[in-house]
Amino acid sequence: MTPPGNSVATYLLLAGAALGGTPGVSPVKVNEIALGSSGFVELRNTGSTGADVGGWTIQACAGSTPRILATIPPGTVLPPGEYFLVVGSAFSGTAPGGIVVETVDGSGVIARNRHGAHTDSVGLSSSSPCREAGSATPCADSSLGRDGPSHDTDHNSADFTCRIPSPGESND
Repeated sequence: MTPPGNSVATYLLLAGAALGGTPGVSPVKVNEIALGSSGFVELRNTGSTGADVGGWTIQACAGSTPRILATIPPGTVLPPGEYFLVVGSAFSGTAPGGIVVETVDGSGVIARNRHGAHTDSVGLSSSSPCREAGSATPCADSSLGRDGPSHDTDHNSADFTCRIPSPGESND
């Protein structure tokens, strides 16, 4: 909290929260990702209460600048333990209430809340602007996901491993 009248400190605090640089404190995690037109990005609410994710964006990292892949519709609440999917146009599973995009591409993804703050991300290369600490190792014919409880150490190489794709389900 900044003292009243300290507008510069207040501005810097708000700018840091909006722009992010390190993950924000949010129970909503990027839980699993698979690239391509049949790929997907799975968000999971690891908290004990519903999370309002309306207005959040999922950004794909291609090159040095993330671009918006999808914006979650206003009023979308993710119940505790539940998933939200952004899927490529050739995705063959089901994504009830999810968003369909042409393709999930790039070197990772960032989830940003409605204020633009970086809440979580996964990067697939050391140069990806999506990476948290060490980058995750890409998987040839599978997805990249967190463990069953969706632990997050803010170090992609420790948090993500190759998995059998399980969009909308636990990564056990």
